[in-house]
Amino acid sequence: MNTLKVKLIAFPGASKEIISRGEQILRNKLTDFSIEITNQNPDTLFIITGGSENQAKNLLKDKKQILILAITENNSYAAASEIKAYCNQKRIDSVLYNIDNEKDLQTKLNHYLKCTKALSKLNNYKIGLIGEVSEWLIASDIDKKILNNKFGLQLEKIAWNSFPKYSEYPVNTAFLNHFKNSGFNLEDSSKVFNLLQDIIKQKQVDAITVECFPLVRENAVTACLALSKLNTEGFASGCEGDITSITGKLIAKELTGQVPWMANLASLEENKIFFAHCTIATNLVSDYKINTHFETGEGTAVQGKFKAENATVFRLNNALSKAFISYGQIVERPEREDSCRTQIKIEIPKADIQKLKENPLGNHHLIIPGDHVKLLKYFCKLTGIEVI
Repeated sequence: MNTLKVKLIAFPGASKEIISRGEQILRNKLTDFSIEITNQNPDTLFIITGGSENQAKNLLKDKKQILILAITENNSYAAASEIKAYCNQKRIDSVLYNIDNEKDLQTKLNHYLKCTKALSKLNNYKIGLIGEVSEWLIASDIDKKILNNKFGLQLEKIAWNSFPKYSEYPVNTAFLNHFKNSGFNLEDSSKVFNLLQDIIKQKQVDAITVECFPLVRENAVTACLALSKLNTEGFASGCEGDITSITGKLIAKELTGQVPWMANLASLEENKIFFAHCTIATNLVSDYKINTHFETGEGTAVQGKFKAENATVFRLNNALSKAFISYGQIVERPEREDSCRTQIKIEIPKADIQKLKENPLGNHHLIIPGDHVKLLKYFCKLTGIEVI
């Protein structure tokens, strides 16, 4: 059972009876939650009466998020509206619910708790950018100040040459066993995996995005399999130095428990999107095989059949102010030779296709098995991100 740490607030000098009645109303309405009444660092303010605005203001110092609950009687909701307006002015992420008449209140409160838990984790995370943002990602770089101001995320640039070359690392037997019977010599790929693990450990980062093309151009070895294995293990990893996508990956992982697949928006049809990419977590595909990297014909990549029958499509912009979110059915799993190795076609509403045509936020999109639209939209609403 989820717990709400609640501060009960009424006008100054309110009697114990008023406070006690308010607490009983709250417990009767929120039977699916454990209610912890506290004066210390509450995550929820329950406004019992009007005249309580200044008490709330004093509790909001240093707060990044707050849940405000109110009722209809005794000017409770009127006071709560003033408090919500104050939160908006101070850029404190907040939501306000009248527990007397809010529809789907339990679901919304569960979403709130998931989102605030995710935000708390993000606030302590560090992303490692290994190399540079790939030159063609002209709409997907994010200034580290925006990352930090929005989510508390840190970004550290890590030069490839600040670590030994991949060739100096030993062969990883566990890696070879993970991709067994591939028909390829994967020893170099396993060394790249060891290099990335070394960077992750030494730099103490919580996610990485890798400028991978210099690796394949200079050494004919790719990071595709190494990134695949890291994502399979639940460590959010991206390619091409795409900071926008790795930020979205971390958000989706903390909200849903799944590391999404980052894929190219290869084509749009009337009501379908064709997605493709050369790396994907092996736990997201079946009947996968190892192939060469599409663009270069070098190294190794993962070519598999996406397992899920439906998925959510998610993408942020590089200002972290807008998001594209849609949901659809996987209707095809092509094997075109002129596109990146793992491929799907997903059917989504025509209105969403039109948004992608007229106002795309960038190339790479995140594919999350299952329907997570409401949760992601809730997260965006809470954090002031406009869903296009």
